[in-house]
Amino acid sequence: MSRPILYVHSSNELYGSDIILLDLVKRLDRNRYAPYVVMPQDLPYDGRLGRALAQEGIPHTSIDMAVLRRRYTNVFGLIAFSRRLLVGTWALRRLMREQQVALVHSQTGAVWCGGLASRWLGIPHIYYIMEIIQTPRLTRHLMARFINKYGDRVVVISRAVGDHLMKDAPEIERRITVIPPGIDAEMFHPRNEGHRVREEWGVSDDEVVFGVVGRIHWWKGQDLFLRAAARIAHQVPHARFVLVGDVVPGEEWRRQALKEEIARMGIGDRVIWAGYREDIPQVMAALDVLVLPSTEPEPFGRVIVEAMSTERAVIAAAHGGPVESVVHGETGFLFPPQDEEALAAAMKQLAQNAELRTRMGKAGRARVLDLYTIKRHVAAFQSLYDEILEERGVS
Repeated sequence: MSRPILYVHSSNELYGSDIILLDLVKRLDRNRYAPYVVMPQDLPYDGRLGRALAQEGIPHTSIDMAVLRRRYTNVFGLIAFSRRLLVGTWALRRLMREQQVALVHSQTGAVWCGGLASRWLGIPHIYYIMEIIQTPRLTRHLMARFINKYGDRVVVISRAVGDHLMKDAPEIERRITVIPPGIDAEMFHPRNEGHRVREEWGVSDDEVVFGVVGRIHWWKGQDLFLRAAARIAHQVPHARFVLVGDVVPGEEWRRQALKEEIARMGIGDRVIWAGYREDIPQVMAALDVLVLPSTEPEPFGRVIVEAMSTERAVIAAAHGGPVESVVHGETGFLFPPQDEEALAAAMKQLAQNAELRTRMGKAGRARVLDLYTIKRHVAAFQSLYDEILEERGVS
């Protein structure tokens, strides 16, 4: 008999954490587990994750629940957060009873209702933490303490995330398990056809394409990438620069600010604004180098592993998860965080050395096959679920 597992998530999109959740629940052994996914309603999402879950036949719903966001870090925001925390916890409690949930899995530390409702009903609860919150310091501290109190087990996406949590909650160490994301190495494969995407972008075969793939956010470093691109644009005339992804709903001004920056630097003819895309395996194949220039520590950086699996060289800021996944000089380059000169130098070196790009790409795929397959990821979670449920005497 399959045991119902409730997944409480922080968004209804298809970026990093959403894809990680989707990849897990659609591959669970349905003879052992019955997934049910809950998403929030606090932002005007377009429902991409919900549609993907529906295609997989996975039950899901959206409720008005609290998600810890920067917008709540003021008096009026705190009132709104508190209301959603109460309403969401009550709604989850009712849903857990209806679905006879055996275990709750909160995807990211930004969702608190799952932990409260689980404790209320005496149901085991695990957190899968994929954030490194630096500021505000009070938010960072409160999140760590809440996770420590309400997570029966705490899974982290990288050692960097675990170390960060322990700064505010050192006693959490004994309950931490590291499970990195898994990549479908057949989906992200070097044989993928990227020519169609390059043609769409107006890129020729002899041009070298550098791309940033992911949400446009204040700490994701798209502006740093553009400044580095401007440094080498005249030195490397065959280089093109792509931005793939879009903003959080309500933050359209960030997109406009980047466009103005591109115009100011005079590189508009070299930059491709790709926007949000769902054909990421083909996008990775269309790139020559994937860049992850995050100005704050990246918890893991799934796009790095997707590019490595596609045999693409990578460049990443040397903090957070990429320090664990990227072998500097072998699978790609790590550069000092926020150092646009160092980033530009790494980009220039790879733009001018096709053999190095090829060698790094092959080494990257070998590393993915050894450490970051989706099979390993799903097996690790299923083993953890079994262990927790056995401890609670749930058959």
